[in-house]
Amino acid sequence: MGRIVLVTGTDTGVGKTVACAWLAWKASRAGRVALLKAVQTGADPGVDGDEAFYRTALRGTDVTLGTLASFPESLAPLIAARRAGRPLDFEALSRQCESVAAAHDLTLVEGSGGLLVPLDEERDFADLARRLDAPLAVVVRPGLGTLNHTALTLEAAGRRGLEVPLLICSGASPEPDVVEAENLRFFAALREARQARSPVALLVIERALEGGASRPQRLTVRIEGPSPEWLPG
Repeated sequence: MGRIVLVTGTDTGVGKTVACAWLAWKASRAGRVALLKAVQTGADPGVDGDEAFYRTALRGTDVTLGTLASFPESLAPLIAARRAGRPLDFEALSRQCESVAAAHDLTLVEGSGGLLVPLDEERDFADLARRLDAPLAVVVRPGLGTLNHTALTLEAAGRRGLEVPLLICSGASPEPDVVEAENLRFFAALREARQARSPVALLVIERALEGGASRPQRLTVRIEGPSPEWLPG
Protein backbone atom coordinates (compact mmCIF):
# COMPACT_ATOMS: atom_id res chain seq x y z
CA MET A 1 0.00 0.00 0.00
CA GLY A 2 1.26 3.48 -0.85
CA ARG A 3 1.63 6.38 1.54
CA ILE A 4 -1.51 8.11 2.87
CA VAL A 5 -1.27 11.76 3.96
CA LEU A 6 -4.08 13.57 5.76
CA VAL A 7 -4.33 17.23 4.79
CA THR A 8 -5.92 19.09 7.67
CA GLY A 9 -6.17 22.72 8.69
CA THR A 10 -6.26 25.04 11.66
CA ASP A 11 -9.87 25.93 10.81
CA THR A 12 -12.36 25.86 7.96
CA GLY A 13 -11.68 28.05 4.93
CA VAL A 14 -7.90 28.15 5.39
CA GLY A 15 -7.08 27.00 1.85
CA LYS A 16 -6.87 23.22 2.20
CA THR A 17 -8.51 22.51 -1.15
CA VAL A 18 -6.10 24.72 -3.09
CA ALA A 19 -3.18 23.20 -1.18
CA CYS A 20 -4.45 19.67 -1.90
CA ALA A 21 -4.72 20.36 -5.62
CA TRP A 22 -1.18 21.74 -5.73
CA LEU A 23 0.23 18.80 -3.75
CA ALA A 24 -1.55 16.30 -6.02
CA TRP A 25 -0.34 18.07 -9.17
CA LYS A 26 3.23 18.20 -7.88
CA ALA A 27 3.31 14.59 -6.68
CA SER A 28 1.67 13.25 -9.86
CA ARG A 29 4.81 14.15 -11.77
CA ALA A 30 6.64 11.35 -9.95
CA GLY A 31 4.07 8.64 -9.27
CA ARG A 32 0.49 7.43 -9.06
CA VAL A 33 -1.55 9.84 -6.97
CA ALA A 34 -5.10 9.87 -5.58
CA LEU A 35 -6.84 12.86 -4.01
CA LEU A 36 -9.88 12.13 -1.86
CA LYS A 37 -12.32 14.36 0.01
CA ALA A 38 -13.10 12.31 3.09
CA VAL A 39 -16.44 13.96 3.91
CA GLN A 40 -18.15 16.67 1.89
CA THR A 41 -20.89 18.66 3.59
CA GLY A 42 -23.11 21.40 2.20
CA ALA A 43 -22.31 20.86 -1.48
CA ASP A 44 -22.71 18.40 -4.33
CA PRO A 45 -19.24 16.79 -4.67
CA GLY A 46 -19.27 16.80 -8.46
CA VAL A 47 -20.98 20.16 -8.96
CA ASP A 48 -19.83 22.69 -6.37
CA GLY A 49 -17.93 20.62 -3.83
CA ASP A 50 -14.19 20.18 -3.37
CA GLU A 51 -14.07 17.29 -5.83
CA ALA A 52 -15.46 19.59 -8.53
CA PHE A 53 -12.62 22.02 -7.79
CA TYR A 54 -10.10 19.17 -8.02
CA ARG A 55 -11.45 18.15 -11.41
CA THR A 56 -11.04 21.65 -12.79
CA ALA A 57 -7.62 22.18 -11.25
CA LEU A 58 -6.21 18.77 -12.20
CA ARG A 59 -7.66 18.28 -15.66
CA GLY A 60 -5.08 16.76 -17.96
CA THR A 61 -3.42 14.80 -15.13
CA ASP A 62 -3.80 11.14 -14.15
CA VAL A 63 -4.71 11.90 -10.53
CA THR A 64 -7.54 9.71 -9.21
CA LEU A 65 -10.26 11.82 -7.58
CA GLY A 66 -13.16 10.98 -5.33
CA THR A 67 -15.42 11.84 -2.39
CA LEU A 68 -15.99 9.15 0.21
CA ALA A 69 -19.06 10.50 2.02
CA SER A 70 -21.40 13.43 1.42
CA PHE A 71 -24.16 15.16 3.38
CA PRO A 72 -26.38 18.06 2.27
CA GLU A 73 -26.03 20.51 5.16
CA SER A 74 -22.91 22.62 5.68
CA LEU A 75 -22.10 21.33 9.15
CA ALA A 76 -19.41 19.27 10.85
CA PRO A 77 -19.53 15.67 9.57
CA LEU A 78 -20.90 14.25 12.82
CA ILE A 79 -23.75 16.75 12.94
CA ALA A 80 -24.47 16.68 9.20
CA ALA A 81 -24.61 12.87 9.26
CA ARG A 82 -26.85 12.84 12.32
CA ARG A 83 -29.30 15.32 10.78
CA ALA A 84 -29.32 13.34 7.54
CA GLY A 85 -30.16 10.16 9.44
CA ARG A 86 -27.08 8.44 8.07
CA PRO A 87 -24.38 8.00 10.76
CA LEU A 88 -20.89 8.01 9.29
CA ASP A 89 -19.21 4.59 9.31
CA PHE A 90 -15.65 5.30 10.49
CA GLU A 91 -14.32 1.85 9.69
CA ALA A 92 -15.85 1.86 6.21
CA LEU A 93 -14.33 5.29 5.58
CA SER A 94 -10.92 4.00 6.68
CA ARG A 95 -11.19 0.91 4.48
CA GLN A 96 -12.09 3.07 1.47
CA CYS A 97 -8.95 5.13 2.00
CA GLU A 98 -6.82 1.99 2.29
CA SER A 99 -8.41 0.45 -0.80
CA VAL A 100 -7.57 3.50 -2.89
CA ALA A 101 -4.08 3.70 -1.40
CA ALA A 102 -3.40 0.09 -2.40
CA ALA A 103 -3.38 1.17 -6.06
CA HIS A 104 -1.42 4.42 -5.68
CA ASP A 105 1.98 5.61 -4.54
CA LEU A 106 0.43 8.55 -2.67
CA THR A 107 -3.13 9.14 -1.48
CA LEU A 108 -3.98 12.60 -0.17
CA VAL A 109 -7.05 12.72 2.05
CA GLU A 110 -8.54 16.17 2.64
CA GLY A 111 -10.25 16.59 5.97
CA SER A 112 -13.05 18.96 6.96
CA GLY A 113 -12.08 22.03 8.97
CA GLY A 114 -9.54 21.26 11.68
CA LEU A 115 -7.86 18.19 13.12
CA LEU A 116 -10.35 17.57 15.94
CA VAL A 117 -13.52 17.98 13.90
CA PRO A 118 -15.68 14.96 14.87
CA LEU A 119 -16.56 12.22 12.42
CA ASP A 120 -18.78 10.19 14.73
CA GLU A 121 -19.65 10.16 18.41
CA GLU A 122 -16.22 8.88 19.43
CA ARG A 123 -13.70 9.71 16.69
CA ASP A 124 -12.36 12.71 14.82
CA PHE A 125 -9.91 13.37 11.98
CA ALA A 126 -6.96 12.82 14.30
CA ASP A 127 -8.29 9.32 14.92
CA LEU A 128 -8.58 8.80 11.16
CA ALA A 129 -4.94 9.79 10.73
CA ARG A 130 -3.90 7.34 13.43
CA ARG A 131 -6.06 4.59 11.95
CA LEU A 132 -4.42 5.12 8.55
CA ASP A 133 -0.91 5.67 9.94
CA ALA A 134 -0.97 8.93 8.01
CA PRO A 135 1.32 11.89 8.61
CA LEU A 136 -0.27 15.34 8.53
CA ALA A 137 0.08 18.26 6.17
CA VAL A 138 -1.29 21.15 8.24
CA VAL A 139 -2.67 24.16 6.34
CA VAL A 140 -2.59 27.49 8.16
CA ARG A 141 -3.73 31.04 7.51
CA PRO A 142 -1.18 33.82 6.96
CA GLY A 143 -3.10 36.52 8.86
CA LEU A 144 -3.90 37.62 12.39
CA GLY A 145 -4.88 34.82 14.78
CA THR A 146 -3.01 32.11 12.96
CA LEU A 147 -0.23 31.66 15.53
CA ASN A 148 -2.60 30.50 18.26
CA HIS A 149 -4.54 28.22 15.91
CA THR A 150 -1.32 26.74 14.56
CA ALA A 151 0.17 26.14 18.01
CA LEU A 152 -3.03 24.46 19.21
CA THR A 153 -3.16 22.18 16.17
CA LEU A 154 0.49 21.16 16.46
CA GLU A 155 0.10 20.52 20.18
CA ALA A 156 -2.98 18.36 19.57
CA ALA A 157 -1.12 16.41 16.89
CA GLY A 158 1.90 15.89 19.12
CA ARG A 159 -0.20 14.68 22.05
CA ARG A 160 -1.71 12.05 19.76
CA GLY A 161 1.62 10.91 18.33
CA LEU A 162 0.91 12.26 14.85
CA GLU A 163 3.80 13.26 12.61
CA VAL A 164 3.66 16.70 10.94
CA PRO A 165 6.31 16.78 8.19
CA LEU A 166 4.67 19.63 6.29
CA LEU A 167 3.26 23.00 7.34
CA ILE A 168 1.48 24.91 4.55
CA CYS A 169 0.73 28.62 4.67
CA SER A 170 -1.98 29.02 2.05
CA GLY A 171 -3.06 32.34 0.54
CA ALA A 172 -0.06 34.46 1.50
CA SER A 173 0.08 37.91 -0.05
CA PRO A 174 2.72 38.52 -2.75
CA GLU A 175 3.44 41.76 -0.87
CA PRO A 176 2.83 40.87 2.78
CA ASP A 177 1.96 43.53 5.34
CA VAL A 178 3.60 43.58 8.76
CA VAL A 179 1.24 40.95 10.19
CA GLU A 180 1.84 38.43 7.42
CA ALA A 181 5.56 39.10 7.21
CA GLU A 182 6.00 38.54 10.95
CA ASN A 183 3.78 35.45 10.91
CA LEU A 184 5.82 33.94 8.07
CA ARG A 185 8.98 34.71 10.03
CA PHE A 186 7.44 32.95 13.03
CA PHE A 187 6.54 29.90 10.93
CA ALA A 188 10.10 29.71 9.61
CA ALA A 189 11.46 29.82 13.17
CA LEU A 190 8.91 27.22 14.26
CA ARG A 191 10.06 24.96 11.44
CA GLU A 192 13.67 25.36 12.53
CA ALA A 193 12.80 24.57 16.14
CA ARG A 194 10.85 21.44 15.21
CA GLN A 195 13.58 20.34 12.82
CA ALA A 196 15.68 19.14 15.74
CA ARG A 197 13.01 16.56 16.59
CA SER A 198 11.89 15.49 13.11
CA PRO A 199 12.19 16.85 9.56
CA VAL A 200 9.55 19.44 8.72
CA ALA A 201 9.11 21.69 5.70
CA LEU A 202 7.28 25.00 5.35
CA LEU A 203 5.37 25.45 2.10
CA VAL A 204 4.12 28.95 1.27
CA ILE A 205 1.43 29.28 -1.40
CA GLU A 206 0.83 32.83 -2.53
CA ARG A 207 -2.69 34.09 -3.02
CA ALA A 208 -3.61 33.77 -6.70
CA LEU A 209 -5.30 36.32 -8.89
CA GLU A 210 -9.01 35.64 -9.50
CA GLY A 211 -9.39 32.22 -11.13
CA GLY A 212 -5.70 31.42 -10.82
CA ALA A 213 -6.14 29.07 -7.86
CA SER A 214 -7.82 26.55 -10.15
CA ARG A 215 -4.54 25.96 -12.05
CA PRO A 216 -1.90 24.68 -9.60
CA GLN A 217 0.97 25.12 -12.05
CA ARG A 218 0.30 28.87 -12.09
CA LEU A 219 0.59 29.29 -8.33
CA THR A 220 3.67 30.88 -6.82
CA VAL A 221 4.96 28.41 -4.25
CA ARG A 222 8.15 28.26 -2.22
CA ILE A 223 9.37 25.66 0.20
CA GLU A 224 11.77 25.91 3.10
CA GLY A 225 13.38 22.84 4.59
CA PRO A 226 13.52 19.22 3.42
CA SER A 227 10.53 18.09 1.37
CA PRO A 228 8.79 14.97 2.68
CA GLU A 229 9.80 11.86 0.76
CA TRP A 230 6.33 11.67 -0.82
CA LEU A 231 6.61 15.17 -2.33
CA PRO A 232 9.07 15.41 -5.25
CA GLY A 233 11.49 18.34 -5.26
